[in-house]
Amino acid sequence: MNKKLTIFCGILLALALIAGGCGKSTERRSSAPDKERKIVFVFKLVGIPYGNVCERGAREAAKDLGINVEFLGPAKGGDVVGQIRMIETQISRGVDAIVISPNDPNSVKPVIAKAMKRGIKVFTWDSDAPDTKRIFYVAAADDIGIGEDIMDMLAKDIGGKGKVGIMSGGQGALNLNQHVEGVLKGLKKYPKIKLAKPIIYNDEQPQRAQSSVAGLLQRHPDLAGIACVNSPGPPGAARAVIAAGKVGKVKIWGLSLPSENRQYIKDGVVNGLILWDPAKLTYLTAKLVNDYLDGRKPVDGMVVPGIGKLKVSPNGIIIMPGVVITEENVDRFDF
Repeated sequence: MNKKLTIFCGILLALALIAGGCGKSTERRSSAPDKERKIVFVFKLVGIPYGNVCERGAREAAKDLGINVEFLGPAKGGDVVGQIRMIETQISRGVDAIVISPNDPNSVKPVIAKAMKRGIKVFTWDSDAPDTKRIFYVAAADDIGIGEDIMDMLAKDIGGKGKVGIMSGGQGALNLNQHVEGVLKGLKKYPKIKLAKPIIYNDEQPQRAQSSVAGLLQRHPDLAGIACVNSPGPPGAARAVIAAGKVGKVKIWGLSLPSENRQYIKDGVVNGLILWDPAKLTYLTAKLVNDYLDGRKPVDGMVVPGIGKLKVSPNGIIIMPGVVITEENVDRFDF
């Protein structure tokens, strides 16, 4: 009997040890690693070449940084309500950070405040919303200064005299309005150059860019040049100028991708572009946001490999270097 009791107690002890071991194993499984960091970019519009290049930069950042980076945006240009709805969804998801290129800087003010109150860090890139609680804005150029630079280039090519038109994208986008402001500021330096009114808007639509310039050419048959401050502008203007038989008579300068304008530049239809690599702009933004979430803030003069030296102002504006694209160097760029 004692022998049986001893065997029985041994079995109970073994079962207890096994149960204890199982308990420890379950505890290890429940101690899952921290959730993957999520940074979400909400652009003005998806599906356009500029946005596609930005998205490529977001994907590259996700891979290199080892985090989850998403890229979203409305399906049509100027969709303020749709963009806000997307931001609201990210707040509900509880993502770590939201980076916005606002269609309208004032409209996103309440939703940015809501996100920040919930502990979600909000930043802007490509276009700013300065009178909000956003932490910092990453730009590829001084938004007013680059408009002035475009006007200087255009003025040189038309010999400092004649009529020039201005084409923008959406009427509510702060960065585009500041580009237009810069063009108008530059225009004041050239008393023999007159503005061909009205300023036209293409809402980021390539076909509308072409038809808008076609209408401007009909209104001003003596047009000498056009300054385009958004990506669909120069190629749309080029198609309109070709259709009107005015290649070489109407000079075109603007902000746009070299890939959209390469042949137009080589054919002398588009005279030049001032831009940056949108993939690098988005990559840089993701890196700076990720660093911020890790407690590292951007500082003036810091050098980022592959991008260059950054300008960081006290008001939270970060500027990366840009580039002038002409026939001489257009083949160097693959974006």
